[in-house]
Order: sequence, then structure tokens, then C-alpha cells
Amino acid sequence: MKSKFVQYYVEGEDEEKLIYTLKSDLGVIRPGKVQKLNVIEHILEDARLMTLRPRTMVVLIFDTDTGQTSILNKNLEKLKVCPVVSEIITIPQIFNLEDELIHSCNIKDITKLLGSKSKKEFKTDFNRTKNLAKKLTEHGFDINKLWSQQPLPPYQDITNQAEKIKLSDH
Repeated sequence: MKSKFVQYYVEGEDEEKLIYTLKSDLGVIRPGKVQKLNVIEHILEDARLMTLRPRTMVVLIFDTDTGQTSILNKNLEKLKVCPVVSEIITIPQIFNLEDELIHSCNIKDITKLLGSKSKKEFKTDFNRTKNLAKKLTEHGFDINKLWSQQPLPPYQDITNQAEKIKLSDH
């Protein structure tokens, strides 16, 4: 069954903003709806699954810096039996969004991306920035490097399937 719709579940505001920028401003990933849901810490509720349309590809984007997999595994099992879900895509961030951005841009420190004063201020700056696509481009952002690494234990059994959402002409 080919997927017709895409539903992204992302950990927080930062990932929500990044997904929006990647799909809308840069056009490098599949378009779809984005909702905040930390699938490492929260069980997918039936009410949320009931809003999905038939033939939906569900994309889970989550950090791997917590070392917790039990709730994630329960969510994966729940999605596998959900009749409207045509495909489940797992995208583990190694180790978190900041590390992924460092890996996919020509920067050694996350504060360099937006000129933040500290790592703590970076999150606030990231969510407030109006020109994220421009900032990513200025720092040599490469979609092929984003979400390109396989996770370490205890996430080693969860395949990074980011290639399935990346648009091939980039």
C-alpha cells in the first residue's frame, strides 16, 4: 500500500520549526502535517491515531540522548496494528537536534549557526529566527548529512529511515 499522506511526530518546537523549514522553505523533505509528540516519553493515544487518514506514512523523529526505549517500542507496536498507517518511518537523532545540525552544517559549535551567546540561548534563538532556511544555507547545510547516522545502544535495533522522507533531487 503506497502512502498518500505524511504525519510527522517530533519531539519539540525546535524539530517542528526545522521540519517546516525543510519541507516548505527548502523543499528537501516530503510535505506533511507536523505535530509535537515526544514518542520516547509519551504513548500515542488512540484519539490521536483516529485523526490519521487512510494510507498515512507516520514519521517519528526523536532524540537518542535519553537511553529510554520502552515507550518508543510500545508506540511502534501500536502503529504497526493501526489500520490507516501504511508505513512507519523512524528517524533517531544522534544524539539530539543540535548534534544533528552540527553534523549537517559546516559548524563545530551549535552557537555558530545563529550567533547565539550560549547553547542554552540557542534553543530560544532557533525558535525565534525568521530566516532559518537562509541561516542553514549560509552554513553549508547538507540534507544528505542530516539524520544520516545509525543510533548507538540501546537504540541500535531502530533503523534510521530518513532517506524515505528526503526528496531525491537534492
